[in-house]
Amino acid sequence: MMDVTFQLEGEVGKRSAHRERVQGLVARLDGDAARYVVHDVSASGLALVDPEGRLALGQSCRLALCIGPRELIAGLPATLARRAEGGLAGLAFGELTLRQEAWLDKLILEIQKRRIDLRKSREGVENPEDKKTDRVDEKT
Repeated sequence: MMDVTFQLEGEVGKRSAHRERVQGLVARLDGDAARYVVHDVSASGLALVDPEGRLALGQSCRLALCIGPRELIAGLPATLARRAEGGLAGLAFGELTLRQEAWLDKLILEIQKRRIDLRKSREGVENPEDKKTDRVDEKT
């Protein structure tokens, strides 16, 4: 197996996965009635809003991601890895099941697709680069 690493131009920081914001996404910790607004989510963790500082650094928990009354993904193992200004708490996911990984990947990819579709519809102008091809047997 070939080990390849690369860095995108302008990429900074130590992010291990692409993060997305989801309007209406909340986290519910097992054994805690509170719901925390999710600031952003990735395949490796999430940031949630904890203005009262109820979560302790290094605290391990299991959480569910929900939109409204609908639970999307349950039982996600997570550990509070860092705190930031504005009450943001960064949690890193622990060992996920294959099903949990698949659901997270699907959630993030759906968000990305919708964001791209929204951006394209806002632009309202067809980009001629979208139709270009490198194949000799196809017309551009």
